[in-house]
Amino acid sequence: MATPMSRPILRLLTLLLAAALLATACGDDSGDSADADEPTTTTSTTTTAPSDDGGDETTTTTTKPIVLTDSFRGVTAETIKIGVVAPDLESLRGLVDLDHGSYEAAYRAVIADVNANGGILGRQIEVVVETYLPIGTESADEICSRFVDDEQVFAVIGGLLGDTPLCYTELNDTIFVGSGQNDSRMARATAPWFTGLRNADESARVIINGFHERGFFDGAAVAVVAEVGDVALVEDVALPLLDDLGVNVVDVDFIEAVLIDDTATDAEVGLMAERQELENADTILTIGGAGPRYAGGIEELGYRPRIVTTSLGSLRGYIRDRGGRDFSVLADSAAGNTAEQLGWWADNAIQECIALVEAATGETILDPNTRGPQEPENIVSVASACRNVRLFAAIAEAAGGDLTNDTFGAAGESLGEFHIPGLGMGNYGPDSPDGDAPIYLYEWNEDIEDLESDGTVLG
Repeated sequence: MATPMSRPILRLLTLLLAAALLATACGDDSGDSADADEPTTTTSTTTTAPSDDGGDETTTTTTKPIVLTDSFRGVTAETIKIGVVAPDLESLRGLVDLDHGSYEAAYRAVIADVNANGGILGRQIEVVVETYLPIGTESADEICSRFVDDEQVFAVIGGLLGDTPLCYTELNDTIFVGSGQNDSRMARATAPWFTGLRNADESARVIINGFHERGFFDGAAVAVVAEVGDVALVEDVALPLLDDLGVNVVDVDFIEAVLIDDTATDAEVGLMAERQELENADTILTIGGAGPRYAGGIEELGYRPRIVTTSLGSLRGYIRDRGGRDFSVLADSAAGNTAEQLGWWADNAIQECIALVEAATGETILDPNTRGPQEPENIVSVASACRNVRLFAAIAEAAGGDLTNDTFGAAGESLGEFHIPGLGMGNYGPDSPDGDAPIYLYEWNEDIEDLESDGTVLG
């Protein structure tokens, strides 16, 4: 019989998922959308230099319609069929009190706005929405099969965990716009993959470099802690970089206990902490999702090293689980992250998307800065929809009338500056399919019992 999940562990699991989905791009992408009733056109300009006899320079402008055809799987002259994949948090209700609002309603509202404003160069977006259980991979893989084999979609957008996006980008030659990029996954992907969230490996490089530049490792004895699933991130990215920076690494540990077994996790962390204390490690660099598990595991110990982490989102899972947590373990802690939801509300583009969802659903989207602890975090679903729909639409429009995997990929690689609401200005190019949104420093504030940013950018 499977071991029941404890409430704190389930809350942590879904908060880790939220961290992968947060931050969005909605709002002005590349100017006003064309009116649906007007012909879609391209314009070319020819300039003639002044003649030898001193005649005036002449300019000729030619306008011609963009021809829309049935150019690719899921693309006709009138429509583009896409799949939307989102986490099914409703299935976890009663076990964990986490409410992101309706992902389906949010995505449909933002897509409806694109269609109402002329679609993508005149093509209307047809959408199929599926939700997956955010535990394991079976549910997400079944959805992948339906999207690819049964629905024959052109692209899939949304939020997925781990290697599950590779079902689209590696195995089925299908575009994915959403979270989950790292170096190895991008090396395996053969179909275009773009996102508003930073590549996990590159993010770790920026954050570790930033910690070094801020002096966090000066004179420190550093222990590196990660989950066993992040061995490659540690061995291929973190340790070589720390070595290049001259950081004194005295210990490297991997948490092997399964996420749902908090008793085994605490025992394992306790043993590694005992060893780290003997090594005089005064700074613990946690990679990926290890932060909250390590913090929880040393609560009952007298050992209080400084915790610095590459994942604000994972550590937030520990902070928000306020049932008896000892926040003394987070004294002087720090994290690196792109802008997170407390800063989204001030972004005009986010507000545009909020207005769309509120008008479509009648639901009030709550300000995360004033939201009560028992009220829904429904800005999360809005954020996910805004980022992925608007980014997809901007790239598809830039691809032109002949919409295929190849033209979509080329358009994304030449998109250039693109405002990612809540995250700042991105810049999409051949080496930045994640947009390179700025990464900020977050430090522990005892007064508010949380990590907060003063706007310092790392990297």
